[in-house]
Amino acid sequence: MNTTSSVKITPASLRVVTHWRRFSSGLWRVPEGDIAAAYCADTFPKIKVFTHEGRLFTNCGCSYSNAFETEANCYPLIPADEYRGAEFVPYSYEGREAAYKGKVFKLGAKIIFAASDPTLEEWRHLLRVLYADGGYFASNCTYGGFLANRFAPKSDSGRKAWFEELAECGGRVMPRTQEEMRRLLALESEYANQPQQIDFAL
Repeated sequence: MNTTSSVKITPASLRVVTHWRRFSSGLWRVPEGDIAAAYCADTFPKIKVFTHEGRLFTNCGCSYSNAFETEANCYPLIPADEYRGAEFVPYSYEGREAAYKGKVFKLGAKIIFAASDPTLEEWRHLLRVLYADGGYFASNCTYGGFLANRFAPKSDSGRKAWFEELAECGGRVMPRTQEEMRRLLALESEYANQPQQIDFAL
């Protein structure tokens, strides 16, 4: 009697922290990231991929906590004739066949890719963009009101940025409306794109 089972119960998945921009959906003035672009649960078994440390992965599902705190359930691509893992794992894509560029692959064990925490300055810029472009959830309130009542990051850098932005609102040095914030962001973008002068004087 064969007691070998093709069903595998997996331990806790590995977790890899990588740059938060890779998870961007293309909103909030941040280009779409490669991990977000590789989402394929809606087209499976035809998949899209991203590369991490020289290996191909696909993204089969994301979870979000606030706008930039993201995790993705990802699976490495393994040539079908080299696969030695389980054929079926409950509630997982592990062991399933997938097609990429005309070739058939098996998906390896799930690895959770998690977004890094944006820097303090990145968070301050992102908070301003969320308010300026936020649509309904940022409408009919000042920037200070938006921060105090409608959006609060949970990460360390996010919380520090949130407090600093609130402090500047209290000092009345920040724009109060979405239109004023959009003008400020346009000025910041114009300044950032100006060529920097080099002083060659000794």
